Amino acid sequence: MRRVLIIAIAWLSASTPSWAATGSYTFISPPRANRAEAVAVYGKIARFLTRATGASIVFHYTSNWLSYMADVRANTADIYFDGPAFIGWRVAHFHDHAAVALAGHLNFVLVTKKNGPPITKITDLVGHSVCAFSPPNLATLRLDSWFTNPARQPYYVIIHSFADAAHNIIGGGCVGALEPLPVYKRQAARSPGALTIAYRAPGIPNQGFSINARVPRALRQKIVQALLSPAGLAATKPLRDMFGHKSLVAVQDQAYLPYRKLLHVMVGF
Repeated sequence: MRRVLIIAIAWLSASTPSWAATGSYTFISPPRANRAEAVAVYGKIARFLTRATGASIVFHYTSNWLSYMADVRANTADIYFDGPAFIGWRVAHFHDHAAVALAGHLNFVLVTKKNGPPITKITDLVGHSVCAFSPPNLATLRLDSWFTNPARQPYYVIIHSFADAAHNIIGGGCVGALEPLPVYKRQAARSPGALTIAYRAPGIPNQGFSINARVPRALRQKIVQALLSPAGLAATKPLRDMFGHKSLVAVQDQAYLPYRKLLHVMVGF
């Protein structure tokens, strides 16, 4: 299974310009949207932070995961918004700082077919097919972290949407999928009686903003204060709406460190 999780990445150069080259602090996020959508959400935050802190903060759009992971590996950006695996890895390797996150935890559940194969715990997946997104999807990374013995693992059926997962689970294409709890609730409402939760994983820290260690401490503090202010809540509303969260909270490095190893299945991490 692990060979499915390994992506060849060219680390020779990073695509994101540094502060030294531009005189501005660069803000990046994973490639989850097209350029126009990303600029509308993250560009708005960058412009707000520029006004609130007095420092020039520019959002740099990243179009694909190879470029994004190259930037993370080289730690070229100054401000990031991404998930706990990336935050924890940068805190551990570069002493970057977790700053502000979406409130609450990320709660994943193992979804299976109701009255399907008897899956009651994670180890029951060994030898079975599991629907999963290509890495570095967080659910896929987390699922893989539970199977450290190469001889005792499930195998993946790669999907491109949660609708694919539901279709495959119900149709027998895979025995289950690790999904965010809100996704399962929507699926259960659309297909009553077809799906069930076989396992509830412990919650993990939410997606959030982290700041490069080279950013001056005074500016880091201004960024945190700005994001948590009423004006910051207004500027981040499109982002919070995107992920279905009502508020932001200050976070600490220690909360993310346990998840630094999730990226170890990726080349270069």
